[in-house]
Amino acid sequence: MGQASAQHLSDRYFGVSQQVFTDTIKIKMWDGAIIIPVEIEGETKNLLFDTGAGTGFWIGKKEPWMRSTGDSTYTTDAQNRRKMMEIIQIPAIKMGNITIKGYPMIVDDAMSDFTCGIIDGAFGFDLVAKGISFKFDTKDSLLIMTSHKGFFAKEEKGHAKVKYTGNGFRPHVRTKIPFAHPKMLFDMGAIGGWYGLPQDLLDLWSKNDPKIKQQLDAMTVNMDTTVMTYAGLFGASYDTVINGELCFPEIEVGDIILKDVWVNTATHNRAIGSSILEHISLIIDAPKKSFYFLPNDGNPEIMVNNKPGGLDFVPAVEDDPLGAMKALVRKGTKAYEKGIRTGDYLVSINGTPITCQCDYMLLTRQESVKRYVFRTPEGEIKEIAW
Repeated sequence: MGQASAQHLSDRYFGVSQQVFTDTIKIKMWDGAIIIPVEIEGETKNLLFDTGAGTGFWIGKKEPWMRSTGDSTYTTDAQNRRKMMEIIQIPAIKMGNITIKGYPMIVDDAMSDFTCGIIDGAFGFDLVAKGISFKFDTKDSLLIMTSHKGFFAKEEKGHAKVKYTGNGFRPHVRTKIPFAHPKMLFDMGAIGGWYGLPQDLLDLWSKNDPKIKQQLDAMTVNMDTTVMTYAGLFGASYDTVINGELCFPEIEVGDIILKDVWVNTATHNRAIGSSILEHISLIIDAPKKSFYFLPNDGNPEIMVNNKPGGLDFVPAVEDDPLGAMKALVRKGTKAYEKGIRTGDYLVSINGTPITCQCDYMLLTRQESVKRYVFRTPEGEIKEIAW
């Protein structure tokens, strides 16, 4: 989401029905991402809480009840693709016992192939900029939101305060990796992501410091040219890139220690993704401009071990008789060792046919995948236990 006019949008357009409030809402989780059921025009809609966006966005077509503002803004998605978008307003969003009036959003349906009806849109970080503090209790799937200053002080005590900075309300925090203290975007909209560093940044560090280069070389497990897929606000792209896989023994975020973290460098942004929220609860303290990371089991050390399997998919051409999805496989990875090759068609998962990208996404997120069936371009069938 582009951030150039996020503050302008927040100050100019929307407000909250109650000035003084505390409310608790039941939420849903998707690969660590926070999904909030709200009511819009008498219907329940599911909105992602996306700290990586300065303001909101709607996935789908423009609806008759949306109000035009006459304004537009440039937006930039996760792939660094830039686009001029109209700004609309949602007249009223009922969120628990409060109503958000005139919330600004951009509208684009390009992401619908990747959200598959799970979310209808997203709130941006401008809700926090309005002075609202939040606790995302991921252990019990609850959201507590409040306008009261100091409401979470008792829970915050004993935990490191992680100050966030950044223009356009996109929150950046300092982290600690073995050779640097990079500032990272905390992007709750990066669904299923852990920790991403772009290859060009690592190349710059290596060039400027031979000791860092030596450390990076020791942690680099795989480096090659491959086709990578990116899903952003304006759809997907497929690029041939230099991609590295590194294994960091530790990454510190506040008082949380992530251990054995595999980092993929085929990214445009340095960001912490939503997967960390599968293990911690999060307080966003608006007056303090700070995050507090609270481990759900009391242990600040999280064993990640997110070693990539080397398997990705792109949609086949429309009406391809051999299948809807085609595999992308990196040599030397788990997928390659199991016999899957780039260009193989995905036929089914656990016996369920794959007819579109949403079939694949929903099955892999809702089931423990045990059996893939592939078809080669020559028609050979492969059954793969995963």
